Amino acid sequence: MEGIPSEQESYGHAANSLLGSAVTMIDSWSQTCSQSEIVSTSLASLHQLLLSTGLPPDRLPTAESFTYTSIVVLISTIAYTFHSRRRKRLSRELRDAQAKLKYLQEKLFKSTATKKEVRIFIDGAFDLLHYGHMNAFRLGRSLGTQLVVGVNSDESITECKGIPLMNDQERLTMVSACKFVDEVVPGVPYIMNREYLDYVIEKYNIDYVVHGDDPCIVDGKDVYATAKQAGKFRTIPRTEGVSTTDIVGRMLLMTKEHHYQGNVEPSDEVSGVTTSTIGPPLEVLGQQSKFLTTSRMLQLFSAGVQAPNQDTRVVYIDGAWDLFHPGHAVMLKAAREVRRDCFIHSQAQ
Repeated sequence: MEGIPSEQESYGHAANSLLGSAVTMIDSWSQTCSQSEIVSTSLASLHQLLLSTGLPPDRLPTAESFTYTSIVVLISTIAYTFHSRRRKRLSRELRDAQAKLKYLQEKLFKSTATKKEVRIFIDGAFDLLHYGHMNAFRLGRSLGTQLVVGVNSDESITECKGIPLMNDQERLTMVSACKFVDEVVPGVPYIMNREYLDYVIEKYNIDYVVHGDDPCIVDGKDVYATAKQAGKFRTIPRTEGVSTTDIVGRMLLMTKEHHYQGNVEPSDEVSGVTTSTIGPPLEVLGQQSKFLTTSRMLQLFSAGVQAPNQDTRVVYIDGAWDLFHPGHAVMLKAAREVRRDCFIHSQAQ
């Protein structure tokens, strides 16, 4: 109805009225404080201090500005103290939650060790093994107590997909190095028919066959139909933001110039023609990559890892670990052996 304010307008008027009342009250209070004896005494001492430093008399703060500044400092101190206490409380709650998480993880591992063994099977090419593969192994093993991984042979990958970048032994080395993998089956065909899948389930005593949540159809037939009919099939979600295809794409964008340091552009060794790149490769890659880890994912990957105590032999090794490969895995294994040998030597002494 015309002339009657709406509900939104009423709220607006009420808010403005409340804000105006608060400003008026603060202004009245500051005026009263500026005329008090405490402010006058404090201001006189401040004036003497500022004059002794050479500040001109006309630049000295007035009672009103001194009062407003003191109020702001007081409010800021109260707000900071409240925020600091809140941060301490949240930090304490976080430590309690982390301690509870560790306790539950240890309890889970203990309960897993005592229950019936459940064997999980997952297969793939695992060429250029990356975080997505590792996460698939983690998810697969979380469904049971033992993870058996089948690695496709070079011949089957070449026939169905193209020549792999890493050969059989390199891919087997990488898969075996993953802490979530308990057993590796080499030479698995890229396309598993019903007979081979039945053979794997029987030979390796498989309880469940695991695959990504995307369909796996070959010649119009579901590769895992047998496992599904037997109630032995489980799916796991794909890890977003990382894939072998994405990594190969990044490598193709990285020309030889990104290794070159200097002001002169390198020339082609055969033609002598100067080459150049279009924009910084790393900047382009940063725009393309959609992979993002989280603290929760890091906790899941580190579950069961015990912090070293005072008597633990610790071997430190560092590196960029870019495009993690079999050489890295072998080197880390050798570092672990150094720690073991140090422990045996210390025990012998």
